[in-house]
Amino acid sequence: MHQFEFKRIDVAIKWHKPISIDEVKELQQEKCKNTYFYKIVGRHNNKYKLFYIGKCIRQYVTTRIFQKDHISKQAEFKAMHKKHKLMVSFGNLEANYTDTELSNIESLLIYSHTNDDYSYIKNKQCSLSHNVIKNYRIENKGWLAENMYRTVAYGLFVKS
Repeated sequence: MHQFEFKRIDVAIKWHKPISIDEVKELQQEKCKNTYFYKIVGRHNNKYKLFYIGKCIRQYVTTRIFQKDHISKQAEFKAMHKKHKLMVSFGNLEANYTDTELSNIESLLIYSHTNDDYSYIKNKQCSLSHNVIKNYRIENKGWLAENMYRTVAYGLFVKS
């Protein structure tokens, strides 16, 4: 069985080694120009847990991560996982996508990581359903120490 390739949208996300929330505060926005995705992870004893997957459209991740709703999420993570240090990993794209495609990619990443293997993920949106109607193949590359899936595919699969 393989994924139907006609009109499939292929996506490659390069995830970078995470930095602390404090280090994000000090980053210049220009260094985050091509960052459309981010994940918040918790680190304890050099082991990582995936807490959150997010996207940034028309704003820098250095802005998004410090907005009111996000600060409350971070406080919740800290309260529930006191021994973990919160860190952020930036996800850069190797091509350009529309705003709808970026939202679909985020939806599929969240949806695919909402299962018992990722019991710490706290995304509410797209955890039970999504509105994606096109074929996607998402390759996660780079830093994946929290065991994020390397490939997420959605759409029509065929057996020849």
